[in-house]
Order: sequence, then structure tokens, then C-alpha cells
Amino acid sequence: MSNSATPLLQAPPSGRYVLDTSASTVAVTTGHLFGLGWVRGRFAVDQGSVVVADRVEDSTVNVDVAAASFSTRNPVRDIQVRSLLFLNSRRHPAITFWADGVRRRDDAWALSGTLTVKGRSGPVELTVTGVEVRGATVVYTAEGTVDRYALGVTAMRGMAARHLSVTVTAHTHRV
Repeated sequence: MSNSATPLLQAPPSGRYVLDTSASTVAVTTGHLFGLGWVRGRFAVDQGSVVVADRVEDSTVNVDVAAASFSTRNPVRDIQVRSLLFLNSRRHPAITFWADGVRRRDDAWALSGTLTVKGRSGPVELTVTGVEVRGATVVYTAEGTVDRYALGVTAMRGMAARHLSVTVTAHTHRV
């Protein structure tokens, strides 16, 4: 049996990159009805930047997501998720993610950061699954899991799962 290692993703050229908000998304998937079904939703990205340092481990990421942009394409569900029960998007319009370092984990890069939802912060780790350089544009993909209870979003236990799978697609342009 052959055991070939997956090559580590190559970092893009060092510099500051801003997010193209029209092309970047945060997708979430979670269970509902006590795990009998799945809900898939998306958030729009308001703004963000990636600073790729000369030493990749010193790179930073800062992203703001509009809480009111949450959409599953089910208006009744979307209104409820944006309400006081879950995101309280009127009082807390932004969901923020900040990471001040990247580390190598096995054959991947791990982005450890802080996610703030409804004014409450907690740690989140994303695994960078793709880096595609297209001239001055870089497209990143990353995946992780968010524990909504750890961030104070605890409504409807059982009806809505505790953990959300998150996939981030970030289109950036070098400035």
C-alpha cells in the first residue's frame, strides 16, 4: 500500500489583498429536526483583507460578514435566524473573523482565529483547502466547524444543530 503525502499548498506572493465582496461567500451547513434534515445557507461578505507576510505563519486575515445577509432561500427560516432568537442582526449587524497567524498542521495550513457573533467571541480554526493565484487575484477556500453554543447562539436546541460546517470562498485582489 502506497502512502503518498499531499503536497502543502503554496502561499501566494506576500502583500496586502482586499476581498472582492461580490465574489466571496461564507456557506454554512447544519442539521435540523434532531438531525433528520440539513439546512444550507449563505452569508454575504461586507469587507475584509488578507495580509500575506514574508513568513507565511505571520499572515493575518480580517473579515466582516453581514448578519442580515443570511439566506437559505426560505424566507420564514431566514427571518427567524436573523431575529433575536439567533443572530439579532439589527443590534449586531456584523459577524467578524480575525486571525493573526497561520500554522502548518500535517499537510495543510490551519488558520486559527476569533469569531465574534452578537458581541460574543470564541476561537475558530479553519483549514485552508485551496489557494489559486491568478495574477494579482488570489482565491482562497477554507473549511471548519463553528460551535454556535460557544458563541451564545443557543436557541432551539435539538431543532437546530449545535455545530455548523463552514466553507469560505474568498476572492482577493492585491493592492
